[in-house]
Amino acid sequence: MSKGLAIIGVAEVPTKRDPQRKRWDILLDVCIGAIRDAGIDKNDIGAVISVNPMAQAQIGLDMALGKIPEILGLHGCRDICVANAGGTSTTNCLRLAKYFIDNDLADFVLIPHTTVQSDIPVQDLINFFATAPLDKQWEYPYGVTFNGAMGLITSRYMYETNTTAEEMAAITVGLRAWAAMDPMSIFHGKPVTLDDVLNSRMISTPLHAKECNFLADGGGALVVTSHALAIEMQARAAFQLGHGVRFTGATPVLRKDVFFRKAYRESSQDALEAAGLSIHDMDLRQIYGAYPFTQASGLEGYGVCEEGEGARMWADGRCGPGGDTPCTTMGDATGRGHTGSGVSMAFYIDTVNQLRGEAGERQVEGCEHTIITTSGGSVMNTCTTVFGRLPK
Repeated sequence: MSKGLAIIGVAEVPTKRDPQRKRWDILLDVCIGAIRDAGIDKNDIGAVISVNPMAQAQIGLDMALGKIPEILGLHGCRDICVANAGGTSTTNCLRLAKYFIDNDLADFVLIPHTTVQSDIPVQDLINFFATAPLDKQWEYPYGVTFNGAMGLITSRYMYETNTTAEEMAAITVGLRAWAAMDPMSIFHGKPVTLDDVLNSRMISTPLHAKECNFLADGGGALVVTSHALAIEMQARAAFQLGHGVRFTGATPVLRKDVFFRKAYRESSQDALEAAGLSIHDMDLRQIYGAYPFTQASGLEGYGVCEEGEGARMWADGRCGPGGDTPCTTMGDATGRGHTGSGVSMAFYIDTVNQLRGEAGERQVEGCEHTIITTSGGSVMNTCTTVFGRLPK
């Protein structure tokens, strides 16, 4: 029988580009910080399930071969593993942690992530992110890059919905407005205007530079336990209430669910049904798609608005700071900086902070329920979870 999952400890470092900040420095800071935030002893950690660091072979190997519990001296740790599913890696770590907890293999699980991309040669990063999510037979040989694939999908979305360049750019303006209020964002204190976005250089039509991802360094960690233990500890927890998943496909040119609306809709319906709630009960919608159009199609898939109206909601100011439908308060990858698979870690930490009432300037008033969708690769899947301030 499931015991439920609760996030009781979080820690992160600011997203930035700093090759002097080493991967193990970040890992130690966030792991120790999350354990302290959870209010437990380090030896209470029964398992370490790590987010795989993309394009960083040595630290990935260190994690996979058990260095974290050894270096931290986690004497109660029974097992370790690493999860790799691109942007849904953190979600998969949480799934595995739930298995450990439900089956009495661990009372507390540590989930860490670190990424340092600023010390990787630029050409290596370009090659990795250009080829990793693309089919080597049907896409890559024709010069399609990650930005290229997302640009094509964005073009089709704008054509089918009559979304203007200004409306699409408004999504980035809104995301950067959230990020400007987040001390952990590389863009803290740096909001942008529509003109800033539209006048930035074109990367892959219709995507301008400020609508694409900025690769950065970062890290975070979660400590999770069961609902029962979280309640017993009187922990400041985010309680998982429901979860749903859908696979869209690895190859963008072969997908029938082009804008992922069906995947957003079905995965969110499953999660909401399990939670016994509706999308209208959600105080915050967290959508990780790394590119602006996913913020629009996510809202449409959730059923927050009609198809084709998502970008207009952002343009009307409804989803950014001060709006009546707050979304993605950590700014997504375009507002936070892209830290590889770890962008989704920042989403979960932000969700916990919102439910705790500790999100500072970005705090959503009266935030009691959130829905969060993470996606991996070039949105190969959608993993949707409902969290609440209180358990079911």
